[in-house]
Amino acid sequence: MRPEPDAPLVVLAEGPGWVAIDKPAGRPVHPLREDEGGTIANALVARRPELQGVGEGGLRSGVVHRLDVDTSGVLLFATEPAAWERLRRAFREHRVEKVYRALVAGALAGEGALEVDLAVVRHRPARVAVVGEGRGPVSPGARRTALRWRALAAGAGATLVEVRPRTGFLHQIRATLAWLGHPVCGDRVYGAPGGFWRQMLHAARVRFEEVRAASPDPPDFAAALAAAGIDSESRGPW
Repeated sequence: MRPEPDAPLVVLAEGPGWVAIDKPAGRPVHPLREDEGGTIANALVARRPELQGVGEGGLRSGVVHRLDVDTSGVLLFATEPAAWERLRRAFREHRVEKVYRALVAGALAGEGALEVDLAVVRHRPARVAVVGEGRGPVSPGARRTALRWRALAAGAGATLVEVRPRTGFLHQIRATLAWLGHPVCGDRVYGAPGGFWRQMLHAARVRFEEVRAASPDPPDFAAALAAAGIDSESRGPW
């Protein structure tokens, strides 16, 4: 992996063996080729060379979990093997609290919990689909997923929603909200492109034991809320 010491990088929090980065939309988590740059991992390995070789190693060194390229927010890396193993185990066992903020199309009220089976139905570009509603056996090649959502505020043709996924799967939040009938605004894959350059999905908070990090709404997300007439301070206890 090519270190990029001049690439911008915002550290939200850190502790023994881990670091939380504020990922901007449009930047990949890690490179897919040795000659690729411009990723969060390229910038971080320049500041934390001990990251190299941790976890899966190679181009995925230190990566604990991933966010879609055009999703912003809290992203965890491990700089020590023991920390990587502990955090990866916590994610696998669904013990990490993950909180997202999403601006979705249409009027959505109240709150709810969804359990659905998701499967990859297209690889390039990637797309997943709901193939079951979580009440029967998981379809071959599918993954049982679960999340909770709560509407925070409604605006002009859109709603600010807080989402807490218990599981993790490719495009889980985006595909599930689209299946619910309220795709994330700006999501060209799942049906609500509108006038946005990216999907309005933001990883606002991650918590697990002493690992705690929060990311404020980025400027484009705040602007989208303002355009819909939604107060950016719309939040509160679950």
